[in-house]
Amino acid sequence: MVNGKALEAGKTYRIAMNNYTASGGDGYPKIVDHPNYVNSGYVDADVLVEYIQNNYPLDGAKFAPTGAVKR
Repeated sequence: MVNGKALEAGKTYRIAMNNYTASGGDGYPKIVDHPNYVNSGYVDADVLVEYIQNNYPLDGAKFAPTGAVKR
């Protein structure tokens, strides 16, 4: 689902994921060899550190689950 609508078979979608998952970590399908795969060069741990540095002190209430991600 995207914005509450089912995916369309003939449409192209772009997603973001960390390199571990894209590389097939934890048994996920490996997508790094797909011709449309783009490695942004960002390392998730570095992005997290930068976010914390720029938003310190963090307010835990802002990170409560919203139910936006569903299985």
